[in-house]
Amino acid sequence: MPGHFRPPLPSASDFIPPSSSNRGEDSIALVAEPATVSVAPELRAIPRPALTTSVPTLDRILGPFDAGKVTLIDSGSDFVFHLTTLLAVRAVMEGHEVVFLDGGNSVDPHGMVALGKRAGLAREDVLPRVHVARAFTCHQMTTLILDMLDRKIEETGAGLVVLACLPTMYLDEDVELREAHQLFQRSMRAARQTVADREVVGLVTNAGLAKLNRRRSIRRQLYESADRVVRVTHRKGGVRIDRLDTGTSDWYAAVPPNQMTLDDFDHTIPRIVGLGGTEGWHSIRSAGYLQFGW
Repeated sequence: MPGHFRPPLPSASDFIPPSSSNRGEDSIALVAEPATVSVAPELRAIPRPALTTSVPTLDRILGPFDAGKVTLIDSGSDFVFHLTTLLAVRAVMEGHEVVFLDGGNSVDPHGMVALGKRAGLAREDVLPRVHVARAFTCHQMTTLILDMLDRKIEETGAGLVVLACLPTMYLDEDVELREAHQLFQRSMRAARQTVADREVVGLVTNAGLAKLNRRRSIRRQLYESADRVVRVTHRKGGVRIDRLDTGTSDWYAAVPPNQMTLDDFDHTIPRIVGLGGTEGWHSIRSAGYLQFGW
């Protein structure tokens, strides 16, 4: 079934295969008929609610992920992979589909299943609702964003779009800097416009703070294109989270997955408790900036 997890995950060319069940829907969805009555503005889609992690401490630090906005998580810790997995499962818990473009081999279906079980969801409740495409070059990633992203959101009715490890492909030294910058600029502009037009939650991640220094023009474009920026720095025993939009900083160290905090007892509905792992989080080494598996 297109868009579902399966070994191997779909490549760029498999991202949006033809679907007979979708014939005729695109033309209907994309045609805006002129207003003929005064109540036409009320026919606009109701804005989606913001997405949260459901982890009280994290929500206090990170704030909500608003629909129609792009949040950049620039991280020097593999905490970013766990956070991305958590937000994908949270979107599913809220009844949404997820479109996940992976530029760094970072998608974790096993982690999604594990988090889903902690919230009372079975494997088949989670994975079929996360639609994944992998890009292995900056040209593939640009094609996915410019030509296919909007169609996939319309096809699935997704509420969350993840562009994971987005800058990685554009840091390839085999691609001339000017070309890489132009492709990245076009991709970020298109992604931001699509997120705003479709009123979905947009999440862009970068794994490895130091690697962006190799091509500062791409780093500048990345930061300028996001509606808000969150930087995550690895520290012993946890991570430091800096929000550039508010100028606030805080530390986060999760409890083990089999433990609860006092805040957790305030919730009576099934949810994910914490974001801890049995082995903790690890720093992302700058020397591995072109490796697809951390």
